[in-house]
Amino acid sequence: MNITTFKTLVLRETWENKSLTLAPLVISAVMIFSLIVGLISGQMFISGEGLDDVIKMEMPDVEGFEGKKIALVIQAMMGGPLLIGMLFVLFFYSLGSLYNDRQDRSILFWKSMPVSDLQTVMSKVFTAMVVAPLITALVALATQLLSLILFTPVIWMNGGSAWSILWAESSLLTVMFNDIAIALMVGLWMAPVLGWLWFVSAIAKRSAFLIAVFAPLGIMLVEGMILRSAHFAKLIGQHFSQIEYIVQGTIESGHPFTLMQSSGFWIGLVVAAMFIGLAVYIRRFRDDSY
Repeated sequence: MNITTFKTLVLRETWENKSLTLAPLVISAVMIFSLIVGLISGQMFISGEGLDDVIKMEMPDVEGFEGKKIALVIQAMMGGPLLIGMLFVLFFYSLGSLYNDRQDRSILFWKSMPVSDLQTVMSKVFTAMVVAPLITALVALATQLLSLILFTPVIWMNGGSAWSILWAESSLLTVMFNDIAIALMVGLWMAPVLGWLWFVSAIAKRSAFLIAVFAPLGIMLVEGMILRSAHFAKLIGQHFSQIEYIVQGTIESGHPFTLMQSSGFWIGLVVAAMFIGLAVYIRRFRDDSY
């Protein structure tokens, strides 16, 4: 695979899908604005009620103060919505990545270029599982850093030590590593779902969204009516619920890679590889001139 060609294809994906960059920036802007409004309102309440002595943040023994973890709380609050936003962006990006090319007939142009279908599909996979998580992680880190900066004068105004309460406990290098690692792990954990969306995107002639959503729902319904069970629904529900444990595992062990010990992680990658392989096959051999 030609690295230069592949790089160009990935750049094309980021150029044509501005939501990969704009969505996390918009979410970050909303959170920062909400934080500013909350800090101003909170400080006005403190000043107006004269409760400075009651909720004063200055602590003689900061090391024994549980509030020293406020930096970690801020970082988690700022990163969570961005991860959720990333999942929504990846859903619609993956679903439309192969479908939209056929709808606007641009696939005919790209097939006339010296680029294989494998390269095209893999550039979309790389964009969804690596580029988008990296963009989200960088925006999350910038948002977390800005939130710490905004909290600093509030702590000063209430007689606290911003260094002891915030910055000394922020562990910015660790947070930077975990932001990137968590975003990448979430992308990999969602690989079977994304693979299914690429498969639907490649095979659907119309209404790709309805097929992607209602086909699994139909399986659940048929299983419930015929077998009187809900194994498929539980399987999907358990897979999505594991995203919570990525963050929890990071808190407990200091990194999010504990999820790689789960057999479901590797089975999911195999399932994703199967769907992606089918998407490449369908894109290569189907007639797109209709």
